[in-house]
Amino acid sequence: MPQFTQIKTSVQNGVGRITFDRLDRRNALSIELFTDLSDCLDAWRDDDGVACAVLTGGEDVFCAGLDLALQSVFDDKSKRAAYSKACLRAYGTLLDYPKPTIAAVAGPALGGGCDIAVFCDIRIGASNAVMGYPQIKMGLTPYFSPLWRIVGLSQAKLLTFSGDKIDAAEALRIGLLDRLVEAGTVVKAATGLAESIAETTVESAMNNKEMALRAPAMDPISALTYETLAYREIIWHPEVVGRIGAAYDRIRSAS
Repeated sequence: MPQFTQIKTSVQNGVGRITFDRLDRRNALSIELFTDLSDCLDAWRDDDGVACAVLTGGEDVFCAGLDLALQSVFDDKSKRAAYSKACLRAYGTLLDYPKPTIAAVAGPALGGGCDIAVFCDIRIGASNAVMGYPQIKMGLTPYFSPLWRIVGLSQAKLLTFSGDKIDAAEALRIGLLDRLVEAGTVVKAATGLAESIAETTVESAMNNKEMALRAPAMDPISALTYETLAYREIIWHPEVVGRIGAAYDRIRSAS
């Protein structure tokens, strides 16, 4: 595992947890944080000890977005290119990651921090979460996709045209958050969900993630065929057969 300077990591019960570790900067995004995030996810890609990844900043702040201190160096073409490269790598890694990812969102998740949450598969939010794209008010542009696929075109336009922030209740209402929990409990809630996913086995989690990545881009008949072939491929696996048999035995013993 690589050594990291701006994230903390742990692996337990099939769950890999990445905690952003720049609280003095409200977990603002730097080239180093982006690089640490990408390197960690790459290291877990083929790690059978990790079935699901949780990304969090803790219980008070998720990520405040771009570190504004970097703006002073963006007049340097090579530094702009380095930031863009690190940014594209991190978001691209999340977007096409082979294992399920969960964002545990508490406090501000703004700009690029909101993007990180959006690029995860599932978003669990605390009641103190605040989300949005305030960089719009500075004249900057957002990542419109995959935001609109999550909240719909109209809500995505509202968020990205205005740059206004929304609270946790509104984020839940429009589908930007998938579940809402009490402040101070979001990491536990997200980890519990990740452990539930991990219990299905790494192979199952990856199979289902692959289906979730590919099927939405297919027409209905192609998706039906693809998903049927995927089911047919795994139904004979010894571990699957064993789990089905164990479930059947439990039902019989309970009746």
